[in-house]
Amino acid sequence: MTLRVVIVGAGVVGRTCALRLSRDGHDVVVVERDPQKAREILDKLDVQVITGNGCSLSVLREAGLGRADLLLAVTDSDEMNLIAALLAGTAFDVRTKVVRLRADEYLDNVAELARSWRGKTYGFSPDRVAAARIGAMLDVPHAVDVAEMLDGSVIVAGFRVGPECPLVGRSMASLRKQYRDAQVLVAAIYRKGKALIPGGSTALEVGDVAYFSAVKKEIGQVVRLMGHRFDREPRVVIGGGGHIARNVARYALERGLRTTLILSRRDEAEELAVAMPEATVLCGPVTDEDLLAEAGIDSHTTFVAATRNHENNLLSSVLARRAGASRVITLVDNPTYILVAEQMGLDAVVSPRLGAVSAILRFVRGAHYEEVASLPHELIEVAAIDVDESSPLAGKPLGEVGLPPGVLITAVRTPAGVSIPGGRDTIPPGSHALAFVLAEAAERFAEWLER
Repeated sequence: MTLRVVIVGAGVVGRTCALRLSRDGHDVVVVERDPQKAREILDKLDVQVITGNGCSLSVLREAGLGRADLLLAVTDSDEMNLIAALLAGTAFDVRTKVVRLRADEYLDNVAELARSWRGKTYGFSPDRVAAARIGAMLDVPHAVDVAEMLDGSVIVAGFRVGPECPLVGRSMASLRKQYRDAQVLVAAIYRKGKALIPGGSTALEVGDVAYFSAVKKEIGQVVRLMGHRFDREPRVVIGGGGHIARNVARYALERGLRTTLILSRRDEAEELAVAMPEATVLCGPVTDEDLLAEAGIDSHTTFVAATRNHENNLLSSVLARRAGASRVITLVDNPTYILVAEQMGLDAVVSPRLGAVSAILRFVRGAHYEEVASLPHELIEVAAIDVDESSPLAGKPLGEVGLPPGVLITAVRTPAGVSIPGGRDTIPPGSHALAFVLAEAAERFAEWLER
């Protein structure tokens, strides 16, 4: 189904959303008050661009907001985003508004703020999404990517397949036979720049990233299946003091991990030392090798590079790896930097930009979608699906529902619990399913769910 989407703001998040939605065939209009940014969007993307203030009634009218199915307000200003959503919900009657918000006060109270507006209004924070992704990784040793799905009852975790991995060369059919009672499944494989849903004859190869879908209590078994010990690193060193770094520090402290933060600005370091007395706070450049040594980086340390300068994140990650860090998690947004990080052999890369796309896709895909997480380079979508009585997933054995190619149901949550289903299992109405969907099958699967 083609949607008409108006995007207010052409920064990193706005450009990324415009690219993704236009690529998926939606009718996209971008409103941007900076003429240079507006020209860049017009030159690079197949979208309509309106140069003007996204809080202006006349500009929004010119953008055709009255005919829009969805408003994305994603400027760098919380207040501008809320005003755009207010106008969309009062003057233009747009049924769905999605608002990017940074301030916790706004984000936690968006439903109250929008109570008198028509339609539904949702807030999201790319920083919170990125911090949650990093926080989830702290719970799963050796993972290069982790997402908690179905209210945290299912863990999606990616692991790099090395030559020592005992699963190398084993077919999926043989693994399912050997571990038939385990509530885990190899749901997707990232191989040589491409993604695939494995069949029974597919075998893991050295260099792959294997993505597992596992009931939460079984994630330790997944780590051991990959040939690792399930021992969390007891120490976390975080470079940066922004929203993402602070949220990651809170995750780490809640888990009882020894936490150190490195900030370049003395005023921020002093403020954070008071706000987080349980953490150690150091002041200086995160690219200073002596300071990294003072932070105590060793083979029992996870290093998280989460400064606002993504070039520094790449460099500090390399230095932390050289200092002996057990795992390095690097925050980058530029697509080129993501590729560079992979080529440099850094363990895990987190992109707030891709987190924003994930947060927005659930509103684009359809009413059955509850949550979406994007996996490497947007090649795979992991979608939490509401299975009601009208759903084509309900009431038939999975092997008979006729899923589109490129789609695999990897977990089901019912009132009785969570399980990894097989082809003979039936999903009852009122359940929630987890689907791994290749990017090229995403639109087709969304339409299939609505049939």
